[in-house]
Amino acid sequence: MKKATNKIYEKLLEPVGATSLAFFRILFGLLMLFSQLRFLWKGWVEELYLKPTFFFKYYGFEWVQPLPGKWMYLPWLMMIVSLVFVIIGKYYRLAIIIFFILFSYTELLDLTNYLNHYYLITLLSFIMIFLPMNACFSLDAKNWQQPATVPRWTLSVLRLQVGLVYFFAGISKIKYDWLIEAEPLKIWLGTCQNVPVIGDWLAMPITAYLFSWGGMLFDLTAPFLLLNQRTRPFEYTLIVIFHLITLWLFYIGIFPVVMIGVALIFFSPQFHRHVLEKFFFWLTGENGSIQVSYFRKEKIFFAFFGLYFLWQTLMPLRYILYEGNVMWTEQGFRYSWNVMLMEKDGYVEFYIEDKTTGERFIEYPKKYLTPLQEKMMSTQPDMILQYAHFLAQKYRSKLHREVAVYADAYISLNGKSSQPFINPKTDLAREQENLYSKKWILPEGSLQ
Repeated sequence: MKKATNKIYEKLLEPVGATSLAFFRILFGLLMLFSQLRFLWKGWVEELYLKPTFFFKYYGFEWVQPLPGKWMYLPWLMMIVSLVFVIIGKYYRLAIIIFFILFSYTELLDLTNYLNHYYLITLLSFIMIFLPMNACFSLDAKNWQQPATVPRWTLSVLRLQVGLVYFFAGISKIKYDWLIEAEPLKIWLGTCQNVPVIGDWLAMPITAYLFSWGGMLFDLTAPFLLLNQRTRPFEYTLIVIFHLITLWLFYIGIFPVVMIGVALIFFSPQFHRHVLEKFFFWLTGENGSIQVSYFRKEKIFFAFFGLYFLWQTLMPLRYILYEGNVMWTEQGFRYSWNVMLMEKDGYVEFYIEDKTTGERFIEYPKKYLTPLQEKMMSTQPDMILQYAHFLAQKYRSKLHREVAVYADAYISLNGKSSQPFINPKTDLAREQENLYSKKWILPEGSLQ
């Protein structure tokens, strides 16, 4: 056992070309630059951060607040500048730290806007803080194309992070609705009848099953086939085809583009150097000796990333600790790479009761929420609880008395009939957000 451990340790310390890190730094920077410019161009700062009067908070980050008025544009402008420095590799460490902090800040402002690829971007930018991404093809280096090597583990942590996304996306698809009912793909593909040439084929039930099973197997095997030199070109071709199809058929933002880009980290340093030299052909590399960039305290980094990836492995599995179908309760759903797994529609209205007089008032979410916030809140219990607390505070200030808040909520999951979601007898004003199972979520099928 000790001999095997030493062998792995020695393998992780082997020098590999630093061009893989440089390639990933430049590609990541370009993708994020496009993403942030697109965010401004689409007017989403105004739509998502200036128009709302109420923001749903992440558990433990309730203290994160938006900047006043037009100052909310400042984080995006600063991210754009920092990404330029990341791409050219000038003051890289400071630039990636600034991007990580600002990107995390904007994402923590409103739970409504949670997306899997935003979470992935946060994780990758965090990892990149600790890696020598500027060892070559960087203005921080003495020569732009200065030959350099880095320990193999610096490349391995990026590959492992990307591989875990695919693997757990496959694990999350091993569910009855996805494999046996082919839902929600039957619903989604059924709306593709108007697609030229192949529309009728896409709408066939058998196609939904092919996509469901194929998607599950594709995600589970992707990291292993990418690691193998022989199967890597074939698998990457599948990745490009798979993600382009999902980009074409379903509106899921830039997630497919991000995954097509970051999956290139599995290719060899020689491949990455070849690509970079094609783009920077006017620059000539130094023919001198190879510079080896090592860390002085490797064991500290091994311990740090060991704990990090233990967390990354356990987080997607935490739903096991909760009762019921995770697609229904959504307890343990986020941060678990549950990508495109359900079609969920909800409706909720709130009743506020004056505990002194017994008088009841009805509140509809659209009074204080944007359409997107209302849509997302109506299916997610922690957001329903937050909004109930918001209403309780409103009415306490208005009536100067204690109030109770009840929710009348219904959910339709993957095309099934609408069913009660929240126990209507539970006073949500008295419930507190925590990591324990929410007993006031009604079991799936409680209407029957």
